[in-house]
Amino acid sequence: MNWATSEKPFKYAALSLTTFFILQVFLCVNLDKWVHPEPFESSQAGQLDPKIVSSLRAAALLSGYKVLVGHVFWIRVIQYYGDGSNGADHYAKLYDYCRLASDLNPQFLPVYTYGAAALAYQQNRMNEGVELLQKGILANPTVNNLKLMLAAMTYHNSEDYAKEIPFLEIQIAQGNAPTMLVNILANTYTKAGRIDDAIRLWRQILQTTDSDVQKYEASQKLKELYAIAKKNPSEKDKS
Repeated sequence: MNWATSEKPFKYAALSLTTFFILQVFLCVNLDKWVHPEPFESSQAGQLDPKIVSSLRAAALLSGYKVLVGHVFWIRVIQYYGDGSNGADHYAKLYDYCRLASDLNPQFLPVYTYGAAALAYQQNRMNEGVELLQKGILANPTVNNLKLMLAAMTYHNSEDYAKEIPFLEIQIAQGNAPTMLVNILANTYTKAGRIDDAIRLWRQILQTTDSDVQKYEASQKLKELYAIAKKNPSEKDKS
Protein backbone atom coordinates (compact mmCIF):
# COMPACT_ATOMS: atom_id res chain seq x y z
CA MET A 1 0.00 0.00 0.00
CA ASN A 2 1.31 3.42 -0.98
CA TRP A 3 0.95 5.52 2.17
CA ALA A 4 2.02 8.71 0.41
CA THR A 5 -0.87 8.33 -2.04
CA SER A 6 -3.45 7.45 0.63
CA GLU A 7 -2.50 10.47 2.73
CA LYS A 8 -3.11 12.96 -0.08
CA PRO A 9 -6.92 13.21 0.41
CA PHE A 10 -6.41 13.92 4.11
CA LYS A 11 -3.83 16.60 3.31
CA TYR A 12 -6.19 18.24 0.82
CA ALA A 13 -9.06 18.10 3.32
CA ALA A 14 -6.91 19.62 6.05
CA LEU A 15 -5.72 22.33 3.68
CA SER A 16 -9.31 23.12 2.63
CA LEU A 17 -10.47 23.37 6.26
CA THR A 18 -7.54 25.60 7.16
CA THR A 19 -8.24 27.86 4.19
CA PHE A 20 -11.93 27.98 5.14
CA PHE A 21 -11.29 29.10 8.73
CA ILE A 22 -8.64 31.62 7.68
CA LEU A 23 -11.17 33.08 5.24
CA GLN A 24 -13.78 33.37 7.99
CA VAL A 25 -11.39 35.19 10.29
CA PHE A 26 -10.24 37.45 7.48
CA LEU A 27 -13.81 38.31 6.54
CA CYS A 28 -14.87 39.12 10.09
CA VAL A 29 -11.89 41.41 10.61
CA ASN A 30 -11.84 43.15 7.24
CA LEU A 31 -15.42 43.28 5.92
CA ASP A 32 -16.09 46.76 7.21
CA LYS A 33 -12.93 48.07 5.53
CA TRP A 34 -13.96 46.38 2.29
CA VAL A 35 -17.43 47.86 2.36
CA HIS A 36 -16.51 51.34 3.56
CA PRO A 37 -12.81 52.11 3.04
CA GLU A 38 -11.61 55.62 3.67
CA PRO A 39 -12.64 57.87 2.09
CA PHE A 40 -16.19 56.60 1.57
CA GLU A 41 -19.08 58.59 0.18
CA SER A 42 -22.53 57.01 0.11
CA SER A 43 -24.56 58.13 -2.88
CA GLN A 44 -28.23 59.01 -2.65
CA ALA A 45 -29.01 56.01 -4.86
CA GLY A 46 -27.34 53.70 -2.39
CA GLN A 47 -24.75 52.44 -4.87
CA LEU A 48 -21.50 51.14 -3.41
CA ASP A 49 -18.15 51.54 -5.07
CA PRO A 50 -18.06 48.82 -7.78
CA LYS A 51 -14.50 47.92 -6.78
CA ILE A 52 -15.63 47.14 -3.24
CA VAL A 53 -18.54 45.01 -4.40
CA SER A 54 -16.24 43.20 -6.82
CA SER A 55 -13.80 42.44 -4.01
CA LEU A 56 -16.47 40.77 -1.90
CA ARG A 57 -17.92 38.87 -4.84
CA ALA A 58 -14.46 37.68 -5.85
CA ALA A 59 -13.74 36.46 -2.33
CA ALA A 60 -17.08 34.64 -2.30
CA LEU A 61 -16.63 33.01 -5.68
CA LEU A 62 -12.95 32.11 -5.32
CA SER A 63 -13.55 30.51 -1.95
CA GLY A 64 -16.48 28.48 -3.30
CA TYR A 65 -18.63 29.61 -0.37
CA LYS A 66 -20.73 32.41 -1.82
CA VAL A 67 -23.78 31.73 0.38
CA LEU A 68 -21.55 31.43 3.44
CA VAL A 69 -19.89 34.77 2.70
CA GLY A 70 -23.35 36.29 2.30
CA HIS A 71 -24.44 34.95 5.69
CA VAL A 72 -21.23 36.10 7.38
CA PHE A 73 -21.71 39.56 5.93
CA TRP A 74 -25.36 39.65 7.05
CA ILE A 75 -24.22 38.90 10.61
CA ARG A 76 -21.94 41.92 10.25
CA VAL A 77 -24.94 44.02 9.17
CA ILE A 78 -26.95 42.90 12.21
CA GLN A 79 -24.01 43.74 14.47
CA TYR A 80 -23.75 47.18 12.87
CA TYR A 81 -27.44 47.95 13.42
CA GLY A 82 -27.37 46.50 16.93
CA ASP A 83 -24.56 48.83 17.98
CA GLY A 84 -26.20 51.93 19.43
CA SER A 85 -23.08 54.03 18.84
CA ASN A 86 -23.78 53.84 15.09
CA GLY A 87 -27.05 55.66 15.69
CA ALA A 88 -25.21 58.97 15.93
CA ASP A 89 -25.50 59.34 12.15
CA HIS A 90 -28.84 57.48 12.05
CA TYR A 91 -27.18 54.31 10.75
CA ALA A 92 -26.20 56.01 7.53
CA LYS A 93 -24.54 52.88 6.16
CA LEU A 94 -27.52 50.56 6.71
CA TYR A 95 -29.04 50.86 3.24
CA ASP A 96 -25.72 50.29 1.49
CA TYR A 97 -24.98 47.34 3.77
CA CYS A 98 -28.33 45.74 2.97
CA ARG A 99 -27.93 46.22 -0.76
CA LEU A 100 -24.53 44.57 -0.71
CA ALA A 101 -25.83 41.73 1.45
CA SER A 102 -28.56 41.14 -1.11
CA ASP A 103 -26.00 41.19 -3.93
CA LEU A 104 -24.05 38.43 -2.21
CA ASN A 105 -27.11 36.32 -1.33
CA PRO A 106 -30.16 37.48 -3.36
CA GLN A 107 -32.44 34.70 -2.07
CA PHE A 108 -31.86 35.42 1.64
CA LEU A 109 -35.21 37.04 2.49
CA PRO A 110 -34.37 38.55 5.93
CA VAL A 111 -32.07 41.00 4.14
CA TYR A 112 -35.15 42.54 2.54
CA THR A 113 -37.77 42.13 5.28
CA TYR A 114 -35.59 43.13 8.24
CA GLY A 115 -33.65 45.74 6.29
CA ALA A 116 -36.71 47.39 4.75
CA ALA A 117 -38.62 47.47 8.03
CA ALA A 118 -35.66 48.97 9.89
CA LEU A 119 -35.15 51.63 7.23
CA ALA A 120 -38.80 52.54 6.73
CA TYR A 121 -40.32 52.25 10.17
CA GLN A 122 -37.43 52.77 12.58
CA GLN A 123 -35.23 55.21 10.64
CA ASN A 124 -38.02 56.96 8.71
CA ARG A 125 -36.27 56.29 5.40
CA MET A 126 -39.28 54.95 3.56
CA ASN A 127 -37.91 55.42 0.05
CA GLU A 128 -34.87 53.30 0.80
CA GLY A 129 -37.03 50.63 2.42
CA VAL A 130 -39.26 50.53 -0.66
CA GLU A 131 -36.28 50.32 -3.02
CA LEU A 132 -34.80 47.44 -1.03
CA LEU A 133 -38.11 45.53 -1.18
CA GLN A 134 -38.40 46.16 -4.91
CA LYS A 135 -34.92 44.73 -5.34
CA GLY A 136 -35.96 41.67 -3.32
CA ILE A 137 -39.09 41.15 -5.42
CA LEU A 138 -37.09 41.23 -8.64
CA ALA A 139 -34.72 38.61 -7.22
CA ASN A 140 -37.55 36.51 -5.72
CA PRO A 141 -40.62 37.07 -7.94
CA THR A 142 -42.64 34.19 -6.43
CA VAL A 143 -42.32 35.31 -2.78
CA ASN A 144 -45.62 36.94 -1.81
CA ASN A 145 -44.45 38.17 1.60
CA LEU A 146 -42.20 40.76 -0.02
CA LYS A 147 -45.07 41.99 -2.19
CA LEU A 148 -47.36 42.24 0.84
CA MET A 149 -44.78 44.29 2.72
CA LEU A 150 -44.34 46.59 -0.27
CA ALA A 151 -48.10 47.15 -0.50
CA ALA A 152 -48.28 47.92 3.21
CA MET A 153 -45.41 50.40 2.92
CA THR A 154 -47.08 52.11 -0.02
CA TYR A 155 -50.22 52.74 2.03
CA HIS A 156 -48.16 53.74 5.06
CA ASN A 157 -46.05 56.21 3.10
CA SER A 158 -49.17 58.00 1.88
CA GLU A 159 -50.61 57.86 5.42
CA ASP A 160 -53.69 56.21 3.95
CA TYR A 161 -54.46 54.30 7.15
CA ALA A 162 -58.09 53.78 6.09
CA LYS A 163 -56.78 51.43 3.38
CA GLU A 164 -53.61 50.19 5.06
CA ILE A 165 -55.24 48.86 8.24
CA PRO A 166 -57.97 46.75 6.56
CA PHE A 167 -55.39 45.45 4.06
CA LEU A 168 -53.08 44.30 6.85
CA GLU A 169 -55.93 42.91 8.96
CA ILE A 170 -57.13 40.76 6.05
CA GLN A 171 -53.63 39.40 5.34
CA ILE A 172 -53.01 38.58 9.01
CA ALA A 173 -56.45 37.00 9.50
CA GLN A 174 -55.63 34.48 6.77
CA GLY A 175 -52.96 32.97 9.03
CA ASN A 176 -49.21 32.41 8.66
CA ALA A 177 -48.60 36.10 8.08
CA PRO A 178 -44.93 37.14 8.44
CA THR A 179 -44.19 38.63 11.84
CA MET A 180 -43.07 41.83 10.18
CA LEU A 181 -46.58 42.43 8.82
CA VAL A 182 -48.05 42.01 12.30
CA ASN A 183 -45.51 44.51 13.65
CA ILE A 184 -46.40 46.96 10.90
CA LEU A 185 -50.10 46.68 11.77
CA ALA A 186 -49.39 47.26 15.45
CA ASN A 187 -47.34 50.36 14.67
CA THR A 188 -49.99 51.59 12.23
CA TYR A 189 -52.68 51.27 14.91
CA THR A 190 -50.55 53.58 17.06
CA LYS A 191 -50.11 56.14 14.28
CA ALA A 192 -53.83 56.09 13.61
CA GLY A 193 -54.56 56.72 17.30
CA ARG A 194 -56.02 53.25 17.91
CA ILE A 195 -54.04 52.68 21.10
CA ASP A 196 -56.26 49.91 22.50
CA ASP A 197 -55.89 47.89 19.28
CA ALA A 198 -52.13 48.46 19.30
CA ILE A 199 -51.88 47.22 22.89
CA ARG A 200 -53.95 44.15 22.07
CA LEU A 201 -51.74 43.24 19.12
CA TRP A 202 -48.43 43.80 20.93
CA ARG A 203 -49.72 41.63 23.79
CA GLN A 204 -50.51 38.93 21.26
CA ILE A 205 -47.02 39.20 19.78
CA LEU A 206 -45.45 39.03 23.25
CA GLN A 207 -47.43 35.90 24.12
CA THR A 208 -46.92 34.00 20.86
CA THR A 209 -43.44 34.81 19.55
CA ASP A 210 -40.43 32.58 20.15
CA SER A 211 -38.00 35.36 19.28
CA ASP A 212 -36.23 37.13 22.14
CA VAL A 213 -35.81 40.17 19.92
CA GLN A 214 -39.55 40.27 19.22
CA LYS A 215 -40.35 39.83 22.92
CA TYR A 216 -38.09 42.72 23.85
CA GLU A 217 -39.57 44.96 21.15
CA ALA A 218 -43.12 44.07 22.20
CA SER A 219 -42.42 44.77 25.88
CA GLN A 220 -40.87 48.16 25.03
CA LYS A 221 -43.80 49.09 22.79
CA LEU A 222 -46.28 48.10 25.50
CA LYS A 223 -44.54 50.32 28.06
CA GLU A 224 -44.85 53.27 25.68
CA LEU A 225 -48.48 52.51 24.88
CA TYR A 226 -49.49 52.03 28.53
CA ALA A 227 -48.04 55.49 29.26
CA ILE A 228 -50.04 56.99 26.39
CA ALA A 229 -53.21 55.19 27.48
CA LYS A 230 -52.79 56.44 31.05
CA LYS A 231 -52.53 60.05 29.87
CA ASN A 232 -55.37 59.71 27.39
CA PRO A 233 -57.93 57.17 28.68
CA SER A 234 -60.36 55.91 26.06
CA GLU A 235 -64.08 56.56 26.30
CA LYS A 236 -64.56 52.90 27.23
CA ASP A 237 -62.26 53.31 30.26
CA LYS A 238 -64.05 56.49 31.35
CA SER A 239 -67.45 54.83 31.47
